[in-house]
Amino acid sequence: MYGENSALLRAELSSLLKQHRVQLRIGGGGTHTVPITTTEAERRQIGEQIRRYRQSALVWCQEAVGAVAPRAASNLNPTVANPFRLPAIQHGGLAALRHALNQTVEASTARLPGLEELITPHDLPMVEHWRQIARAAALGEHDFEAGLDYGSLDTRQTQTLIGDIAATVRALIVLDQRYSTVPGWEKLHRSDRLGWAALACALDASLEPPDYAIDMRGWRPKTKVIPGPAKPGLLGVLQAEHNLVIRMQSFPSATNLRLVVDSQRLLSEGLAKLAAKIDPDLQQAWPSRAQTYLDLQHELREVGGQVGTGGLAVAEGANAVSRLKAIRPDADFDRRVLHAFTTLFTKLDTRIADVIDAGIKRNIYFTRMKMPRIVENSGQMVAPPRERYIPLGETDHTPIVELVRDRLRPTPEPPSAPRGAARSRAELHSAIVHRPASGATGPSLSM
Repeated sequence: MYGENSALLRAELSSLLKQHRVQLRIGGGGTHTVPITTTEAERRQIGEQIRRYRQSALVWCQEAVGAVAPRAASNLNPTVANPFRLPAIQHGGLAALRHALNQTVEASTARLPGLEELITPHDLPMVEHWRQIARAAALGEHDFEAGLDYGSLDTRQTQTLIGDIAATVRALIVLDQRYSTVPGWEKLHRSDRLGWAALACALDASLEPPDYAIDMRGWRPKTKVIPGPAKPGLLGVLQAEHNLVIRMQSFPSATNLRLVVDSQRLLSEGLAKLAAKIDPDLQQAWPSRAQTYLDLQHELREVGGQVGTGGLAVAEGANAVSRLKAIRPDADFDRRVLHAFTTLFTKLDTRIADVIDAGIKRNIYFTRMKMPRIVENSGQMVAPPRERYIPLGETDHTPIVELVRDRLRPTPEPPSAPRGAARSRAELHSAIVHRPASGATGPSLSM
């Protein structure tokens, strides 16, 4: 997730910016009271390794700029008179920063660190900070293809990302000047132009309030089912419901969809009885959910369709209901486990609503219509009326649509910024302008 990767990147940069006397930290000279513990060849190897870690951070900045550049527009540019013409993006601070980053990365002779370097901890704390930076940058590159590109971000989130890029580039420039005496060090190409472009982007992005909800975007690990035997008590019900949410990622057939809907009706009714003595709010919310699924089940009675699977989802729904019935009413329950069902219910309700909408739009689900004719030669004493299946999208399916839209689909909540998002960025900005205390007696905290 972008919030975790970028927070780690900023935290490690902040720690490095507060560290001075770089030669002493890699075992070199600088004061007569601290002995030299490394040779010049060893310090050269350390400097080359830090450069490889820095290259990973520069590539992250390059990828981030490339992800937002097609849409981002400067706040300082005048308003375009023609609303059908896109603003010019080949000028301005972001375009200059993109050009400078491309040249800096191409001019660098350092290669990207290998997997062994990224996963192996280093004995020197300062080099370990750089390894964490490279690790966060390597993981963060996956975020730009998972909801962090120019087609997924709004204007405020785009400017927030540009501000993060500018702060990272400025931190790397400060560290580049501080590490110039390290053996084997290579200064950034045209660091002055790179710094001015980053400063222009930082000032441009600060003209609008940031939207730290961008930290909730990005790549997330794939959620998996919980294997093994059933957990004891209510945890076993939660396990089956979690697995049901995962199994519903495959598109179910109409028959299996009805079975899943029925399992959620029974599960909501049973959990409401258990929550009566623990949480009155849940006692009121879950019967309403049970009634919604009861009404949905009635609407799906005449709906058919053989396309889709969903057998595993039906099995998990049955497991949840059977495990719930096996729990004694007087058993003790953890409030946190009950509230965990609310999160799973929200995900499952959203998924079932999406399935029904997709089934209607793609003509996967059909409704049974009785024709004003009877079946000839049916072999029965009373001839049944002739039936015909019509795609649900071609009929009057207003009751199902209204039920899904107004009652089943949860109300979308605006994404909230994670705790510490603003503080993490403020700490990096403070570290960029940090200067060691002068005239203080004794060792400095930033030493």
